[in-house]
This record gives sequence, C-alpha cells and structure tokens, in this order.
Amino acid sequence: MLGKFYGLGVGPGDPKLLTLKAVEVLNAVPVVAVPKSRVDRESVALHIVKPYLSDRVQLLELDLPMTPDPLVLEMAWQAGAERILDVLQEGLDVAFLTIGDVSLYSTYQYVLQKLQGIAPEVEVETVPGITSFAASAALLNEPLASGNEPLLILPSVDDDVAHYLRQFPNLVLMKVSRDFDKIVQKLQTTNKQGVFVSRCGSEQQKVIRDLNSLVGTNVDYLSLILVRESNSKEGDD
Repeated sequence: MLGKFYGLGVGPGDPKLLTLKAVEVLNAVPVVAVPKSRVDRESVALHIVKPYLSDRVQLLELDLPMTPDPLVLEMAWQAGAERILDVLQEGLDVAFLTIGDVSLYSTYQYVLQKLQGIAPEVEVETVPGITSFAASAALLNEPLASGNEPLLILPSVDDDVAHYLRQFPNLVLMKVSRDFDKIVQKLQTTNKQGVFVSRCGSEQQKVIRDLNSLVGTNVDYLSLILVRESNSKEGDD
C-alpha cells in the first residue's frame, strides 16, 4: 500500500504562523521531505518546523538547486519525485516542506507534477500556508489592498516593471534581490512608496522604508517589497 503525499506550506518564518493542519500533519507523518539548494547551510523550511518534529521523524533531503537552467531543474524535479516515490512505496507518508504557501511559485508544484506523472495513483493532500507578503502586511499593520483596488504580484523584475508600477495601485514585488537597485530607480519615477521586508517572522527579520539605504548592498534572497500609493509613513524599523 502506497503512503500519502502531503505538500505542506510552512509560512514565511515564524513557527507560530504554521496552521493547525500543518502541525497535525507534521505530528503524524514518519518522513519529512526537505528541499535544499547547494548554497543552503540549513533548510529555512526545516528550521521553521523543527519545534513540531519528533525525534523519530526521518528527514529526506532533496537536492533542488536554484538555477535558471531548465534542463537542470527538470532533472532535479524528476529525481526528487523518484526518491519520494521510493519512500511512499514502503507504505510511509511523506510531507514535503515549502516556505510560505505551496501554491505560489513553489518547487512543490513541479515535484508533484513529476510524481503524478510516474505514479498517478498516489494520494495527495496540499496544505496551504501563510504567504510572505500577507505576513509582511500584517507586520506593518497595513493592507495589501483596500475596497475594490487590484493587487499585482510580480515574481521578479523585468523591463515592464515601470509599466506595472504606473498601472497598479498596489504591488507585491517578490524575488527582488537580483534587481533591487533597478526597482528603487523605477519606484523613484512614480508617486508610490515601497517597504522592504526581509525574512519576515524570523530572527533575521528586517523592515526598511528608506530603500535608498540598501542600494549597492547585497540584498537577502528571502526579501520582498510592498508597494502602495497611499503609504506615507517614514523611518526604518
């Protein structure tokens, strides 16, 4: 009998932001799959859930590199799915950890697709988690959007960012580390203000409203910028 496969959103960083459902799954599964890139010293997702793991849980580390190379990614997703299937075929349930929510720009989506391709009979349950931008807005005590306002979520910055900044009153700019200086430059041409949040909910959390103070620095990859027209607050936290 095959084990059950769970996709587990563990939130942005604070273990207290795990859902009751996520904790329930963590208390029940014998195996937790931990995606890691080669640059990770320790999985951020694993660090978040550690308070809820028993000493008996088995960790299944999966090499899932951070690279734009589609061939490397496809091979890694396939290899990860095959390793997970090996465990499921032993009759053991597996929970795959994902920072934030499993349905938003998550590696879990690709691994699940590969797993279902080789073993469509596997039972799957996807457990949502709190997104980094929802947690960041709560931290700031500010809305992501109000009334009938639209909200645009951009996973990275390209040449169209200035167009989006003009067209939308509220934006979430994710994965900003690579193009941070460019984002600040584009923001300065609009009437909008941005708030930088890094590693929300963790011990390394940073909230900075003066984006210019970060220009030319190395920005943490677990960072985002919330953009609103009506944000008039100043100062750093």
